[in-house]
Amino acid sequence: MERLPEGTKLYGFTVTRVREVKELEALFTEMTHDKTGAKLCFLDSGAKNKLFTVGFKTLPGDSTGVFHILEHSVLCGSEKYPVKEPFVDLLKSSMNTFLNAMTYPDKTVYPVSSCNEKDFLNLVSVYLDAVFAPRLLTDRNIFYQEGIHMDTEDGEPYYKGVVFNEMKGAMSAMDDRIEQGICRLVFPDNCYRFNSGGDPARIPDLTYEAYVEAYRRFYHPSNARFFLDGSVPLGRTLELIDSYLIRYERLEEEFEIPDQLPVAGEATEYYEITEEEADGNRAALALGKIIGSWKERDKLFAAQILCDVLADSNEAPLKRAILSSGLAEDVEMAVMDSVKQPYLLLVLRGMRDEDSGALKALVRDTVHGLVAEGLKKEALRASINRFAFRCRQMGEPQGLYRSLSSFNSWLYGGDPLESLLYDETIAALREMVEGDGFERLLGELLDREEGLSVLHMLPSTTLGREEAAQEDVRVRAEYAALTEEQKEALAAENEVLLGWQTEPDSPEAAASIPTLSLSEAGEGPEYTKTMEKKEQGVTVLYHPLPTHGIVYLSLYFPLTNFALSELTKLSLFPALFGELPTENYSVSELQQAVKTHIGSLNFGIFAYGKKEERETCTPHLCVHAGILEGSLPEAEKLLVELLTRTKFDQKDRIKEIVLQAEESAKQGAIGNGHGLGMTAVQSHYTAKGAVAEAVGGYTSLQFLHRFAKDFDGEIEGFLSLADRVRRESVCKKSMTVGVTASGEPSLLGLLEGIPEGTALPKSAAYGIELPKRFGIRIPAPIAYAVQGSHLASFGEEFSGSLRIAAHILSLGYFWSEIRVQGGAYGTGLSVNQTGGMTCYSYRDPSPGRSLSVYREMAAFVEDFCEGDEVLDKFILAAVAALELLRTPGEEGMVADSLWFSGITEEDMKKQRKEMLETDRPALLRWCGVLRRLAGEGAVCVVGNEEALAACGDLEVRDL
Repeated sequence: MERLPEGTKLYGFTVTRVREVKELEALFTEMTHDKTGAKLCFLDSGAKNKLFTVGFKTLPGDSTGVFHILEHSVLCGSEKYPVKEPFVDLLKSSMNTFLNAMTYPDKTVYPVSSCNEKDFLNLVSVYLDAVFAPRLLTDRNIFYQEGIHMDTEDGEPYYKGVVFNEMKGAMSAMDDRIEQGICRLVFPDNCYRFNSGGDPARIPDLTYEAYVEAYRRFYHPSNARFFLDGSVPLGRTLELIDSYLIRYERLEEEFEIPDQLPVAGEATEYYEITEEEADGNRAALALGKIIGSWKERDKLFAAQILCDVLADSNEAPLKRAILSSGLAEDVEMAVMDSVKQPYLLLVLRGMRDEDSGALKALVRDTVHGLVAEGLKKEALRASINRFAFRCRQMGEPQGLYRSLSSFNSWLYGGDPLESLLYDETIAALREMVEGDGFERLLGELLDREEGLSVLHMLPSTTLGREEAAQEDVRVRAEYAALTEEQKEALAAENEVLLGWQTEPDSPEAAASIPTLSLSEAGEGPEYTKTMEKKEQGVTVLYHPLPTHGIVYLSLYFPLTNFALSELTKLSLFPALFGELPTENYSVSELQQAVKTHIGSLNFGIFAYGKKEERETCTPHLCVHAGILEGSLPEAEKLLVELLTRTKFDQKDRIKEIVLQAEESAKQGAIGNGHGLGMTAVQSHYTAKGAVAEAVGGYTSLQFLHRFAKDFDGEIEGFLSLADRVRRESVCKKSMTVGVTASGEPSLLGLLEGIPEGTALPKSAAYGIELPKRFGIRIPAPIAYAVQGSHLASFGEEFSGSLRIAAHILSLGYFWSEIRVQGGAYGTGLSVNQTGGMTCYSYRDPSPGRSLSVYREMAAFVEDFCEGDEVLDKFILAAVAALELLRTPGEEGMVADSLWFSGITEEDMKKQRKEMLETDRPALLRWCGVLRRLAGEGAVCVVGNEEALAACGDLEVRDL
């Protein structure tokens, strides 16, 4: 790390501060651009991954989503790189580890990263040109495609646009409606009251002229902040940045966000449900209140600790009081930060709106009692320990998370480094426990109603139809108001748009995107070593990696002694661990102990299958834990306690969990319809796919519906299965342990505590029966179209060249036809090394059209192979897509998965070789498979009634 003295001038920038940061083991350098005043930070940690982020303070003045549309539009061609989709071209051809853009309530950011220096500089060059020299200023087609335009079909007008459809999907989720509704109440006088993503009812208000004006005003270097992280080539990067900034003059406009004075407000909003759900407790109540300023960092993190202590689990005191009252089924409490004035959000779900007054009183009375009696200091300390672990165990790409965190202070005139450091705050929180600071803060937040806003979220079975009718009335009225000449001009405009969308980039434009040579990929794939050993008869998989004092444990207990229908019922089983008492701990004591000694802990059921075996697989109860080395002995005891001594006879507590799980799964399925469809489609082809669907797909959701509706009729069977898991599956005879650590820690405490047991079958056969042409009806205005199959169904074996074909289709044909022309937010062809192939669309306004696009994918590959586009860039990017940045714990889990699947390092090398050697004949080989996939593959469409009807002969069922 080279230290630049303060005052150093370098490529138009002046160094204003330099600091060695021991907590991050990095050198922090802050700079200002001399001409424009643009600000830049560089955190030089020596990390291999290099990250560049440029961000702008963007303050919406309405809910048209102008900054969200600009976020998309900026990446649709620029002065130096005049291709229509440089973002997609980079996805096709770069080795990026992250490539995206994001819009927040008060900022828009453009981050890119790569471990390859040449690739990093290429990415920075393209992003700088996109941000500071975009074609959107002169090409209306970009606005029409990414934002909104009026089109007609058979003389009928309708609105179309990528962001328009994306936000229809986003705003179909109850959580999004709650967040937007509470912001309107909490912040009635500043920019946070607006929907920065765009309200679908307001997006049509946006004009091209207002969109251009917003760009010119906010996308200026004087309003820019640059963040660099990792082993960035500083001089060359600054030179690139300066080459754009030097074109501008400094602006003095500050874009201040006025502070919101705390106000109380109340409103009612609606979200859509199905007719079948109308007889339940489907209302929600949200309470929101400003906590303070971004400057009060210790206070904000203390509020997060309070949220954890009061409502993180069903036995947390505030949540327990509400659940025990029977007035609500679930409670969530969170600090909403990343804004100038962070706010508290308390949401109560599964209730009747007429109980709102009683619930508010219960919250107030419970909080008043906790303040008077004092919070349990052991619970506070445990939550602080968990918080400290999470600060230490940052996800990947770490540079991205650091850059986004820096804006939490930097954007408002504060120190960007302050938001990256936690040691002093954690020390302050620990000190706060010893006094009454947490109680005083709790009283300030919830014991008084001054400045408290209340949102009633009510269910509606007609909301979707009403909103669709309002949109239809509006667009028809707008179209009817046009003169014949204007209608002809609109038709001509849409023809021009379609021609622009379908016309290939010129060879000169395509050649402008910088690429790497294929040699940059390297011949060998990344592969985490697995050292297989036996300890007390248990197979232990050691993965030696630098983990910085953390031990990652993964425990696998086979469930091959259960039928598929039983596995479906057990899908809820992992959620019980930690929410029920054990023989030696009450629930509260258990959770405090876990938070004190285990940094991260997750339970789940996952299936692993040998790559050559489709009919059988091995479902497991899986436990994943991250533990500080010094806490390992206590953590092992706790894992044994959880696995062998949990009391599963707590029917009332289990009923609460069932109701919560049902609602969470349903809302998750609406927002992740492509995942639901992909799981359904692949269930037809392998035992592993059948198990995945049974425990995490449509079938498991239907079981949760039954369990919630007839709890008394289902509970005894469920408890019997849970008891069998503990008696038959949790044993050393069949157990496998994965360990990722810098050394080989002792597992004595863990293994001695697990019963010996009896060996279970290594695998079992599973099959599921869902319709091959399946429709799942959801209450949402958008849809998801999925079609898939398996190579073995066509007598084919996997080759790495299939990944190249999938990459070309996803970012070429599908992107153009389904996203650009069809208006869907996302699309792709997913393939895996074990033979699965799945086409999907995401937030799609016309799923029937997408299914027809899939039918022509083989013809596209044939046409592509007749052309002369160089394959190297596709190969390079497809190779890079397999080498994701992962935490050590994630690396260990991937290595475990490969071991269970029988995929060796030689298999990985073979795949890499096949990918690097892919040529046109290798691609053409897959055309027959692609045709059969489109003709014979299973189909699942997730959408509303109208969308499903447009897809032909589907067997339709309700979500």
